Amino acid sequence: MKNVTETLGLGSFAPNFSLPAANRDAASSLTEMLLEGPVILEFLRGTWCPNCRRRIVELDQKREEIALSGAQMVFIAAEKRDGMWKPAEFLQTNPTAFPVLLDEDRAVTKAYGVYHRIGLDALHIAHPATLVIDPSGKVRYIYRGEGQTDRAPFSQALDIARRLSTKNTLGAGRYDRPLR
Repeated sequence: MKNVTETLGLGSFAPNFSLPAANRDAASSLTEMLLEGPVILEFLRGTWCPNCRRRIVELDQKREEIALSGAQMVFIAAEKRDGMWKPAEFLQTNPTAFPVLLDEDRAVTKAYGVYHRIGLDALHIAHPATLVIDPSGKVRYIYRGEGQTDRAPFSQALDIARRLSTKNTLGAGRYDRPLR
């Protein structure tokens, strides 16, 4: 585990993005999501990856706990919509409550410093990684895995998100501070 990526450290501002979803009709942007509170980003190698598939199922089972924390959960998969593995087909038979965003050109994966160009078990994909972004856009938690089975202890990320959420402490339905 590292508290840094190739481009980000704790306290860095997270790069904004807008990505299409494999399981939603609209694209999602980080700026829009942050208006509702902290965001947990879970980078996946792709929906074809058995360990990533297990992670999607594991976190989907925690959807109520995540909702109660006031955080939003988002998966970012470094794969193409119409590529060999067809993520929409996987998500039809294995639905998740959370958006699965497709980083088809790997621009977001690279901006966040989790791009894995080549390795024994990797070729142009993402390192498994979990980041928590506070409502002002700052990175407050980073766990970048070294291999496909190295995943963040999700309780750590959820604890950070819970502490950052005004929903959790004030009962508010929306974060009202402006973005920086």
